[in-house]
Amino acid sequence: MEYSSQSKGKGLISILTAMFGLYLTAAMWTEFNSALGMFLGPSLGIIVGTIVFLLYQSKKNENEFTQGGNYLTSEGTAIVRDSEGRLQQVESTIEKGRNPTFFIAMLYFMIILMSEISWSDLILG
Repeated sequence: MEYSSQSKGKGLISILTAMFGLYLTAAMWTEFNSALGMFLGPSLGIIVGTIVFLLYQSKKNENEFTQGGNYLTSEGTAIVRDSEGRLQQVESTIEKGRNPTFFIAMLYFMIILMSEISWSDLILG
């Protein structure tokens, strides 16, 4: 398998997206628990919050992995049927080398900064 220029930066973007998702999950979890704790008490609020989160995450993952019958991790590939009816993974027509790693990192940083200023207080608070 050839290492195409489309793959360059893909790992870094995945790591940035994972860290960004982790930050948002932690920030929203803190806000949700404090709001729920006011109504149910801290202990019961954590239990209810955990159950709701697990149900939501399970449903989200199920929908993501079953939508369309396939799951591609790279936008540079596509699944098509060949002449014999078998599914084959082939390179798509997306322009190569268009992974905007720096732009995505700056976008995530700005969202985190605005979240910290306006509502989160997870890092700065």
